[in-house]
Amino acid sequence: MKTTKEHIIGTIFCIPLFMPKDDWKLKVKLTNEDLSKNFVFGRVIEISSSVLVEIFNYVGCATSDVNDIIKSGIMFSPIQIFWDGIIKKRWRIIDQPKNYDKYKDSNYKNLKMVFGMDEDFRLRDLSTKTETSISSEESDKYEFSLVWFPIDLEDRIIAHLEEM
Repeated sequence: MKTTKEHIIGTIFCIPLFMPKDDWKLKVKLTNEDLSKNFVFGRVIEISSSVLVEIFNYVGCATSDVNDIIKSGIMFSPIQIFWDGIIKKRWRIIDQPKNYDKYKDSNYKNLKMVFGMDEDFRLRDLSTKTETSISSEESDKYEFSLVWFPIDLEDRIIAHLEEM
């Protein structure tokens, strides 16, 4: 069966916290022995030129219960990523629910992201695609439209967990 965007929406995947952070070509792959180590988890909200995901608070092994992962809450506002972590087998898909609804399951109606530069910042409502101008100070309250490379996101997650 051919994989399409519809097959990826709602996918839950695991992000290893233990992989080398100097592997910019993503040559190190997860092994079955790694699955008992610590991971964080994400879920695909939508796909455009990048992949919009939410990252959950849960830390555990790759075989953790999906319901526990989802109940843990969101680590930070949804972000955009490159899908290379999955494609190059550094990250792993652990669940592909068939009844995912981004409005109900990911609060899509209330998701916003900042776009722009050089003091010309706009806050985009992701569900309606409408934009409003905001100041640089206001933009600090929201996630900026930036596409994260796998290792950069892993570093961000580790830094966040260390702050807790």
